Amino acid sequence: MNCPECHAAYESGSTVCTSCGLILINSAQPKRRAEDLASAKRRAADQVVPCQFCKGEIRMDAIRCRHCSEIVNEDYYRQRAQRVRARVNYASWVAYIFGLGALLVFRPVGLLSVAAGLLLSIVYYAIPVEPPQLAARKKIPLSTRLRRQMKLERVAIPIPHLRSKRLIFVGTPLVAALIGYSANVFLLQEPMNQVLHDNAAFNGMRVSTHYEYWIVPGVVVYDLRDLSVRQTPIDVHTALLEFAKRVRERKISRVQLSYRGTTKFEIDGATFRRLGDEYARQNFDYVLYKFPHLFHATKASHVNDSGSARDALVQFHREWYGRDLLTRTVANGL
Repeated sequence: MNCPECHAAYESGSTVCTSCGLILINSAQPKRRAEDLASAKRRAADQVVPCQFCKGEIRMDAIRCRHCSEIVNEDYYRQRAQRVRARVNYASWVAYIFGLGALLVFRPVGLLSVAAGLLLSIVYYAIPVEPPQLAARKKIPLSTRLRRQMKLERVAIPIPHLRSKRLIFVGTPLVAALIGYSANVFLLQEPMNQVLHDNAAFNGMRVSTHYEYWIVPGVVVYDLRDLSVRQTPIDVHTALLEFAKRVRERKISRVQLSYRGTTKFEIDGATFRRLGDEYARQNFDYVLYKFPHLFHATKASHVNDSGSARDALVQFHREWYGRDLLTRTVANGL
């Protein structure tokens, strides 16, 4: 090979021209850093050192001693403890956040989730940070040990890449619908199902209780769906009063009485809550004879006409569901 400056011949692998002193950069073959690290790792693996516990010969990069099975790599123990603590910390925060959200929908599930988060927090602080052999061998000050033990380990939450934006447009409404349906079921329908289940006189009666359009908070729809020949109007009346007693602590602005999806009467939330309170106090004069005058009909009604209180109650039930041929006999039985 010839020098590009003086055209003198030089040997292959030379870095400097012996004639003019030109540095031959292109002829030098730099080594890659990855190769240097790999060779250094191989050299470390070939080296043998004595175990600090049993004095047996082990490799320098060994994690456990092959003779006494003790952990000789303290960094490995710390990294493993850090990973475990980070996962426990992440699980405890998920339980806390889910529990706070579940308290608004279903209190027992929320309390159970918060208790699980508290238990995971206790487990997190109980996981040792330092290797037990190191803690027994070295005298670490109590303040330093507590500071290391109480340190929070963070964990990164990987967010998957969304290949299609349809997942956002489809998944978000589905999640919102699921949350709304759960709120209707646990806050309104579950108390109504409990009322129907506790009394054998309500067997065969079906009532749907939900928010207006299933999404309007504060407006409750009490929809009487079905009755059997066993029910009398006093049973229908009692079921409504039992529901009012169970939800009297909720914030309700308006309640609509419907029959098979058709709204017949309305009442404001404050009066409906008072109706539940008076029924809990067994004020039957208020919940029976003053009851029809508390509701406002959505169409022309004869409930508020002059007459006896009993006639007003009979007319209220007839206009609520007694116009149907299937329930006319039930309404006439009052």
